[in-house]
Amino acid sequence: MPSLFEYLAKEIAGTHATWVYRRFRRALERPVYEQQQALRRALHVTRGSAFAREHALHRVRNLADLRRALPIRNYEQYRPYIERVCAGEHTALFARREPILMFATSSGTTALPKRIPVTRSFVKDYRRGWNTFGLKVLDDHHDAILRAILPSTGRYDEEHTATGIPIGAITGLLAKMQKRFVRRLYVGRPEVAYLRGAQQRYYALMRLAIVRDVAWAITASPGTLIEMARVANEHRAALIRDVHDGTLAEWVDAGSELRATLLAGVRPQPERARELERWCAAHGALRPRDYWRLSFLACWTGGSMGHYLERLGEWWGGVPVRDIGLLASEGRVSIPLADGESSGVLDVTAAAFEFIPCEEAATEEPRTLAAHELEVGQDYIVVLTNTTGLARYRLDDVVKVRGWDGRTPRVEFMYRAGRVASVAGEKLTENQVVAAVRAACAALGLPSFDFVLAPAWADPPYYELYAARSPVAGLTDAVDTALRQQNGEYDSRRGSRRLGPVIAHHIPCDAIAAMDRRLAAARRGTAEQYKRPCLLTEPGQLEALLCLSPSELGGETGGP
Repeated sequence: MPSLFEYLAKEIAGTHATWVYRRFRRALERPVYEQQQALRRALHVTRGSAFAREHALHRVRNLADLRRALPIRNYEQYRPYIERVCAGEHTALFARREPILMFATSSGTTALPKRIPVTRSFVKDYRRGWNTFGLKVLDDHHDAILRAILPSTGRYDEEHTATGIPIGAITGLLAKMQKRFVRRLYVGRPEVAYLRGAQQRYYALMRLAIVRDVAWAITASPGTLIEMARVANEHRAALIRDVHDGTLAEWVDAGSELRATLLAGVRPQPERARELERWCAAHGALRPRDYWRLSFLACWTGGSMGHYLERLGEWWGGVPVRDIGLLASEGRVSIPLADGESSGVLDVTAAAFEFIPCEEAATEEPRTLAAHELEVGQDYIVVLTNTTGLARYRLDDVVKVRGWDGRTPRVEFMYRAGRVASVAGEKLTENQVVAAVRAACAALGLPSFDFVLAPAWADPPYYELYAARSPVAGLTDAVDTALRQQNGEYDSRRGSRRLGPVIAHHIPCDAIAAMDRRLAAARRGTAEQYKRPCLLTEPGQLEALLCLSPSELGGETGGP
């Protein structure tokens, strides 16, 4: 039961959080002013740096000045400055007294990962966005207050720069810096991130969580939540034994010191073990929806992530899902304010934003619009300037404007700007593919399944659906029909026979999971950051990624 101290702390924290949220609501009514303040803070962290001098940023007073001073840039154009900072030349990109707490890793378009500088100013901005998100979701779900939280975080010090600055996942740093009162509500320990291998981390986290009254779970990808539940179920005999004995399975490769840290305060709980055994016997499995009284889940739901939602319910139950918003290692873009919506209001306090109209994506110097200039229903590529030291940074996430909250646009993540396939001019996007497969499943009464769609060269070219399920009559026709409904250009090219119909390959269930592991390792991002590509853009990519022989590819009627 919560202590008197916890109740008092809750009241104090609640009063502060209410003030934070009210300020955020005021910010939504004055986006132009808030964007000007965000720009001022962003320029402050680079003041006097070599980068600022080279581009005369001291003369910048507003967005128009910034556009004249600096072209839109990608990470590779910032990499030389960041590498100089990593080597100890702090003022290559930052003001002399702007401390760098760590570098957040993120997968890039090259073999080298991105290293995003995390300044003290950025942590303040990042945490303010999370506080706003957390307050609103808990205000909507009062039964979750003062109950346990299941987060999935990475390790913030996976490696270090030559000068000793940590490099890793920003989620690990935020967990380490979390207020003690909130930290007590977290299940597990930050040290779980030090275990090698995702399966070991998931098992250890679920082992520590399963004895707590978990109200909600939060991670970036819903696929992580599914995998956590699956690992716990696959090892349910060991899990129940560990709960009974107060231990951690020997197959979890933790040294004696780390094991002792993870088990500190853990005690045998035979009664809880008997409860778990009863649930196993009754349901034939051990799923979070059976052993926890969940209030809601928090994870991505937009773009390709919507594909996971049906299976998420199979494991976690039909609880509400709150999208955590469009955020990356480079910063937060949006904050969703309601369950079941993948759109969120632009966080005008987090960065100074610009938006490239998608029709100008390939232009050498595209025009940009400010937040208050956007149009509902239009797609834009996000450009941000914030306290990471990145200015006019092309994030390459495409968002659609869904409406307005106050005077601030509400945006929904659609797809990565580079994740568009077009072998006949159809410009097929990943979110269209996900929507089409979901529609096909609904039409045929099928549960969702793992898949990847990829173009193939032929005369005419066509798309191949690699599906991790047994053959189903009519699946290719249903997917093809749904793609024609989702994309008018695809429909036109199918009608004129410039594109052939979809052909399906039925592959082993673990093939796509193995592909995920290879891609995540190659991109060197954290497991929590990884987003499975549901659409590949170039012919010939997928066979190499799946590593399957021709005999392992089952087929269904279809194709040219």
